[in-house]
Amino acid sequence: MTKKRTIDLSKQNFSYEEKNQTIKILNLNQQTMNLEVSIFENKEFIKKTIIAFAHIPKKLKAKINPLC
Repeated sequence: MTKKRTIDLSKQNFSYEEKNQTIKILNLNQQTMNLEVSIFENKEFIKKTIIAFAHIPKKLKAKINPLC
């Protein structure tokens, strides 16, 4: 049995604030340790992008790591 490479985190509602933007975490790619995120500004969707797991706050890392 192969290990699942992508974890869906959208139902956990993980998000954080940075530079007047709300960043909501959607998926974690375990192989590359990248996160697919949605970026909102003033509750309005701006874009969906990929960021490195290392660039999120430590409190969120601690919550996500056990899920891997």
